[in-house]
Amino acid sequence: MSTWKTPSATLVVSLSLAGVAAPATGRAQTADPPPQAAAAEAAPAEAPRAAPAPPPVEQKKPEDKPLVRVYGIVKPTVVVGNGLESFGNPNYVAPAAAANPLFLPDPDAVGLSFQAQQTRIGVAVGEGTPVRAQVEVDLVDFAKSSPAQAMSLRVRQAFVEWSPADGHKLTLGQLWDVFSPLNTHTYNIVGGLFQSGNSGFVRHQFIYLANLGNVELGAALGLVSQNVTAILNNVEYSRTPTAALRASYRAEKTAWVGASLIGTQLTFDANQPTEEGRLALGGNLFAELTAGSLNVRAEAYGGQNLANLGALTLAQGYRTTDVTEVGGWVSGKLTFLDKHSVHLVAGAAVVASTDALRIGYTPGTPAAGDVPGTAPARAAGNGPGIERNVTLRGGYAFAPLKGLSIVVEPSLMLTRHKLDEAAAAQVDADRVGWGVETGALYSF
Repeated sequence: MSTWKTPSATLVVSLSLAGVAAPATGRAQTADPPPQAAAAEAAPAEAPRAAPAPPPVEQKKPEDKPLVRVYGIVKPTVVVGNGLESFGNPNYVAPAAAANPLFLPDPDAVGLSFQAQQTRIGVAVGEGTPVRAQVEVDLVDFAKSSPAQAMSLRVRQAFVEWSPADGHKLTLGQLWDVFSPLNTHTYNIVGGLFQSGNSGFVRHQFIYLANLGNVELGAALGLVSQNVTAILNNVEYSRTPTAALRASYRAEKTAWVGASLIGTQLTFDANQPTEEGRLALGGNLFAELTAGSLNVRAEAYGGQNLANLGALTLAQGYRTTDVTEVGGWVSGKLTFLDKHSVHLVAGAAVVASTDALRIGYTPGTPAAGDVPGTAPARAAGNGPGIERNVTLRGGYAFAPLKGLSIVVEPSLMLTRHKLDEAAAAQVDADRVGWGVETGALYSF
């Protein structure tokens, strides 16, 4: 899973079928005297009297955990920037690229937004036992620019995990994709470096993980993508789940390195005379290294048609063509003087087969006589429509209290959109966007 680590407080729930149980120390105090005390009573009067042994105290085992743990992140922030988009929508919800200029009247104008989106909450049940479950939701809607009280809930994780034996784990449900296990250091925790070298996202999958000493081996079958319509479509009729393999090596507290593969056969125009199949395939290398207060993470990937699998990448294939890409990122965080930390992040994704890439919108039409023209409109089925995307970020956090961070994070995004011929003659396909996010982040 992602190595995004969230400090959490615990809620302990204790149940007793026979009423309220007496504390362990109370039970010890009513038991027979310990042997040391009995021996002292039998000793001669002139001998020093031994002090009674303290009652035994019930020790909590390291693996003991609460029955229910509630955790989350509250994230009120202020964002200022220009020319940014959040997964195709020109707003500051979770900036991932410089905005396509066709969707803003003035793409270089500066905007200001106050956001509580990206706030999340989760519940984990049964940790420390052979079976546990976890549900996590957040407040994000990329189609709402500054929604205030109109924010929407989104399911991030919902899974059940069973450990039938030491070192073996089976997981079924929606959680971070086995293919891409790491996440970057950033306060744009939903935007991350997606579409800029981070190939991961959540997937509904069945996972088997085996820990053999320092070696971890894993395999997963998963849902090809998501279908948000009311009827079955290519997602269900592909009938071939994604298959992922991962192998890694862990050196306790200092390093985690590995490689992964994912692939499936995609179906286009399912159950129609024009039905076609295409191979989606990707490979990924990852590493996390820790030296004292410095933590460094990185990933590099390559593949074709990965965006068709729900990965937040650039290459989306079609029934007649495959689209290939490469990408990667590196992220470092340094903590100093206990309460301060800084991080630097860089990522890039590049489509190799740009001729096969479709534009990410439906072009508008000019007015003709009495017939009004139409504006360009996003075409989600075409993919991001981005040929190249580079993101640079830096950040600073001050943590005056446990769980609380005061943050500031500037970012720069360099994006090349694929435009239709008419639009390319009027606007530059290469865009530069920048933003600064500041505010609070409280983890519990």
